[in-house]
Amino acid sequence: MAFSRQMDITDQLRGPDIEGPVRLLYDQYFESVIAQICQNGGSREDGADIFQEAILVLIEKVKTGQFRGDSSLKTFLSAIARNLWLHELRTRFRRNKRENVYMTGEEKTEEIQDLYADSQASDQLLNILDQVGNPCKQILTGFYYEEKSMKELLTEFDYENEQVLRNRKSRCMKKLKELIAANPGLLNTLKSFTVYE
Repeated sequence: MAFSRQMDITDQLRGPDIEGPVRLLYDQYFESVIAQICQNGGSREDGADIFQEAILVLIEKVKTGQFRGDSSLKTFLSAIARNLWLHELRTRFRRNKRENVYMTGEEKTEEIQDLYADSQASDQLLNILDQVGNPCKQILTGFYYEEKSMKELLTEFDYENEQVLRNRKSRCMKKLKELIAANPGLLNTLKSFTVYE
């Protein structure tokens, strides 16, 4: 989007009638935010919810002068959506953990799962998961965050049986640990978590 068009939209968002610029934002950026959320373990429905929230945050930031046009609207909106999605992931993790404790009387102490509880770790972990590759990212997120069983995951992936999928998960986990270990800054952030015990 051209700079002048971006300024036009932000000017309109400061006014009393925001229906037009909001429609333009939907037309321009809805699908890219949906793709962003889907690539990070969400669904299209999650993406639509996050986009709607992100638009409300953007409007507030424009009206209060917190968006000064230093970055593009797309970049700014994408960052808002990412932060909202990370917050949602942390909220879901805590809720799932509480429900699991309530139902079973014990906590699930899988390696990566605890990483979702920390905001800085969550953000960095999602970046590292991008480097692991999409199949590994989906397997690890499905198992550790969404708490899906191997049987459930098998229906989502094209593997012969559960053992083959377990072997793939193990290789993905090894690759993830290697990527984390190769990043000293990230290693310091995450070293207290169970993956390093």
